[in-house]
Amino acid sequence: MEYNQPTLSGAWADPFLLKDGEDYYLYPTKDSVGWVYDKFHVFHSKDLMHWDGPYLALDLADVSWASQSAWAPGINKYNGKYYMYFSAETQIGVAVADSPLGPFRDMLGRPLITKDEYNCQSIDADLFVDEDNQPYLLWGQGKCWIAPLNEDMVTFKREPVLLSKPLYTARGKDPDVFDHGVYNEGPHLQKVDGRYLLTWSNYDTRDPRYQICYGVSDHVYGPYEAPEDNRVTRPSKQFYGTGHASMARYGEGWVLCYHRLIDPKDSKLRETCISVIEFQDGRPVVNVDTTLAPVD
Repeated sequence: MEYNQPTLSGAWADPFLLKDGEDYYLYPTKDSVGWVYDKFHVFHSKDLMHWDGPYLALDLADVSWASQSAWAPGINKYNGKYYMYFSAETQIGVAVADSPLGPFRDMLGRPLITKDEYNCQSIDADLFVDEDNQPYLLWGQGKCWIAPLNEDMVTFKREPVLLSKPLYTARGKDPDVFDHGVYNEGPHLQKVDGRYLLTWSNYDTRDPRYQICYGVSDHVYGPYEAPEDNRVTRPSKQFYGTGHASMARYGEGWVLCYHRLIDPKDSKLRETCISVIEFQDGRPVVNVDTTLAPVD
């Protein structure tokens, strides 16, 4: 029997998976009618299959500049503290906590990145900490931006760099023309075998073709090279909309945490899954028909 159950029971999407020591923490978006839910939650696991929670990580009632649409947090540990870059009302804020379970508190009392500030939708933040302990913030729907952070985690060391431009160029696209087949949203950066591996989602999250794509580079700012068929989540006859992912180490390898449509006919509700990544000649490949979840 195949293990193809969702990781979490219920409608959870945009999952961010953090490994901290031997423990795993999962921060998803809670799906709701209209996607206007107002809280961020966190789940905890030792083995990626059995989870306790949800625990309340951050309530928008404690954020002065937004009250709804709590989407797609990105979390990482930096200098002993945990930082959450979160989307709310299509703006990006930053919160901090002493524990991965929270509670997180808003650091600025205002958005770090305001609505449409960089000529794209201000959502889907990702926090990457390089081997030299330099943190980078990635974000954006329609364009993928990256900026190095200062130690205060709320200011940039330099102006943001547009990553989606070299991605367009690598595929022979006009860098000024948005193409859903190349980059849409949900950037996530990791370093694998000495190279930077950038993943993102193409198409729209309500589209059954929504899937994870990737590019690789020797430099954090790119250019990121992508093969003609750069899909990570492979096509399936039973699961659709497999996108908005994050990665974490698992044993000697890696896993991909993503969401899929619960019902392709009802594109507003999604469920969170985790699958093992297989590297085939350096290419990350995920069979979405098999998940890390106990069979009921």
